[in-house]
Amino acid sequence: MNELIEECRKLNQMIMDSKEYKNYVFARNTINSNEDLSNQINEFLNRYNDVMRYTDGNPYDELLRLYNENDELIHNSSVNEFLRAKSSFSKLVKRLIDEISDGLDIE
Repeated sequence: MNELIEECRKLNQMIMDSKEYKNYVFARNTINSNEDLSNQINEFLNRYNDVMRYTDGNPYDELLRLYNENDELIHNSSVNEFLRAKSSFSKLVKRLIDEISDGLDIE
């Protein structure tokens, strides 16, 4: 068990050393340095999550409306960089979880 925990700590450090994580942290800090921009992106992401969670069927029309309402925000270079970095880091984490859980019988 201790060996497994130690390997997890090594993996954690490798993740923190990855370009995906570093880019995400940099972009997140850039957004957080501007309180107004931070509030706007948080509101946008909350609304986006609500649309994805609570829309029955295809959320395309709701997402299109949300993106149109926030066009200026989304095209802000700092916001765009943040969204791309967040997506890239999320994809990395998903791939890691998929690899770690591959072949495990969880039932």
